[in-house]
Amino acid sequence: MKFLHKVFEAKRKQIIEVEIDKPTKVKFMTGKEMKAYRMGKTHTFFGGLFEESPVRFVVPFDSNWNVVVEKGTHAAPLDVHASCALLPPNGLVLTTIAVDAPPEMRLNAQDVEASELDRLSAEMSMAARNEG
Repeated sequence: MKFLHKVFEAKRKQIIEVEIDKPTKVKFMTGKEMKAYRMGKTHTFFGGLFEESPVRFVVPFDSNWNVVVEKGTHAAPLDVHASCALLPPNGLVLTTIAVDAPPEMRLNAQDVEASELDRLSAEMSMAARNEG
């Protein structure tokens, strides 16, 4: 399998942002999982199939994080171009959820997003009250 690969030494809450030009799988994994991936063994990862760009991943713990952008399958290769960058922590940025994520994960992400928007709305209204 062909893929694009980049490694980042990232701290908790930093954001890895990936720009893709076509729908494809984007995986975020530690070094141990990357080794298993390269050997064709079972591996775990964050991410999945993404149709839109940018893909944002909020790093859950300090580690060397591998970003893998798959270039299709062996039978159906894709000409994918991607770029990625490590961004500083930002409380306003939420993790992008993959199209092929389990339904319960998508619902959980919507709940988190809704509660985050409620919190931000409350903070903004408090700030507006305190300025006067």
